[in-house]
Amino acid sequence: MNITFYDTTEEMLDSLTEAMESADDNTKEWQKAIKKGDYYMQETEYGFNIYGEVLKNAYRQKNLRNYRFVKAYSVACPDGEIGDIHVSVITRIISKEEFEENVRAL
Repeated sequence: MNITFYDTTEEMLDSLTEAMESADDNTKEWQKAIKKGDYYMQETEYGFNIYGEVLKNAYRQKNLRNYRFVKAYSVACPDGEIGDIHVSVITRIISKEEFEENVRAL
């Protein structure tokens, strides 16, 4: 985990914008096509996977076009957590059966 300190709110927001643009630039076409009803797996740097279901397609704002509203599960959150995810961190699309099997195993 990296922690960054900023002198001003403007500096922080500029950094956030840069990070979002970089993530968009590194998004593959198959990731951009992820939509409501898809299931996915995300590998983490912490040694466990996250399994999620996309609940909502991309947002209308251009800067949020590669974000999806999801419910995700992992050993860190076996009951699931609702939130937003940038599609660039999704490792692969999985079937509903694979999703359910992995969530049951948590």
